[in-house]
Amino acid sequence: MAFPHDLGEEVQSLWTCTACVATVPGIVHGKPLRNCTKSEFMDEVLAQIRASEALDGMIRRANGGRGLEEFAILKAEVWDEWEFDPSGITPEQPKWVTTTNTRDHRPCQATSIPNLVLAGAHTETEADIWSIEGAVESGRRAAKIFEPEVVVKPQHKPLALKFTSWVDDAFFALRLPHVLSVIGALVGAGLAIGLYELIVRS
Repeated sequence: MAFPHDLGEEVQSLWTCTACVATVPGIVHGKPLRNCTKSEFMDEVLAQIRASEALDGMIRRANGGRGLEEFAILKAEVWDEWEFDPSGITPEQPKWVTTTNTRDHRPCQATSIPNLVLAGAHTETEADIWSIEGAVESGRRAAKIFEPEVVVKPQHKPLALKFTSWVDDAFFALRLPHVLSVIGALVGAGLAIGLYELIVRS
C-alpha cells in the first residue's frame, strides 16, 4: 500500500508498506489479511499503522511534537494487480526479487530528477539481496543524499562469505553456471565415473 502524507511546508512523502504476517487475525475485522476483502485489507493496514507507537514517536520527533493523526492521508491504495478472494490474495505477476537476471536493472538511490530519490530492497545496495536489511540500507542511502551526516552501516560479511561471494561474482562475470551447479555437475560426474569403474572391474 502507498500512503502519501502531507507533512507541512509543502513536503509530501510516499510510504510503501508490506503486510509481513498474513495469517494472524487483524485488530479491526478479526480476519487474517489473506482472507480479507480489499476494503477490509486497507482498514487493517491503516489501523495497524495508526496504532504503532514507534512510528508515531518517530513522526513527532521529526515534526515538532505533531503525531501521525495530525497529518491527513491524502490517498491509500493497494497494488492494482492484486486479486482478492476468500481463498487468498493472488498477484497477477510473481514477486519481483533481486537475482542475477535483475542485477542490471536495479536503480541507484539518486536520480536525475531534483529532490527525487528511490529506496527499497529493489535498489542497488551493499546487502545485494531482497530483504528488510537491504530496504533499510537503501533508505539510509536515500536519506544521506539530503542529509550527509546520515550513517550507512557497512554490511558485515565473514571471510568465508566474502570468498564465496567473490567466486559467485567471478562465475557470473564469465557467464558461467552458478558455482553450486558446477559443483553438483562435478560431483555427479565423479559418481558416474566411479560407478562405471566399479561395474567394469566386477
